[in-house]
Amino acid sequence: MKSAPIVACLAAALGGCAQTNLTSAAAVATSIGHVAPSRRDTCETQRKLAAQSSRIDTIIIGKETVYKPAPCRDQTPATPEPKTS
Repeated sequence: MKSAPIVACLAAALGGCAQTNLTSAAAVATSIGHVAPSRRDTCETQRKLAAQSSRIDTIIIGKETVYKPAPCRDQTPATPEPKTS
């Protein structure tokens, strides 16, 4: 096998592949943290923040966690319907 010496050299150069620098998903999720929603955010933003917090805590805790935003109503005024008569 001609590739055996090459593989052995690579393994030695990499420290025998014994050391790995794996980053824990929970550590990454913890470092990302949460963004606190505001009542002034749009309903869509509040829903997205709740979904993001759910994903982050699911990774950290290791069990599915679901957050739902507080009931909200967008502050944008409805456009009046055009008059037809």
